[in-house]
Amino acid sequence: MKNLVLITILIISLTVTIAFALPRIAQTHKEGFKTMLQNFLTPVIHGYGIGFTGDTYIIAKWHIVNSKILPRVDINDIIRQAKEENVTDWSVVRERIRVALEANGTIVKKGRIKIEKINYLLTNISVSETNAIADVREIPNWESCKQQNISAEDCELSGVKVGDVTITKRTKPQQEIPGEPRVWAGTMNFNGTAYTFVTLVYPRG
Repeated sequence: MKNLVLITILIISLTVTIAFALPRIAQTHKEGFKTMLQNFLTPVIHGYGIGFTGDTYIIAKWHIVNSKILPRVDINDIIRQAKEENVTDWSVVRERIRVALEANGTIVKKGRIKIEKINYLLTNISVSETNAIADVREIPNWESCKQQNISAEDCELSGVKVGDVTITKRTKPQQEIPGEPRVWAGTMNFNGTAYTFVTLVYPRG
């Protein structure tokens, strides 16, 4: 979850350099932004699974959340207005961004998957009550994207695609126990190998 918060934080940090009238953002303010943005992350599902083919297997841990984000141009406008008004407190900017997120934020799905102790991004995510699909990408160089003024969304897609996952719920409705995991299964293509992927999915919402 912390990493997903930082992805959203990147959208804000890309615009900080234009705000010359504001003091340099301090660590305490950064923590304040993180705390605020956590309210705009809604857990969807997460799970633990195993992919196998022949005598080979891989272990995976994954999660998907809904993240509410603002277009960078909207954040630019908020910071520019603060500059024009000679605002000197980042908490004021944070509150204005919070209000804008509430009113105009767009919900997108974000995900991570750890395969054999290495973290990857889940992108192009689609989730329903019975199935989920996503691409698996290497984590991009966030700092490089920031220096090139590349948006967080475009930066994610710059990561090398190393596979994809397609899973469907197998647990029958009459077998479901509230709060207990469901069995989902399907395929995981990873680094050129196709695995049968079975995972315990924990509903969150």
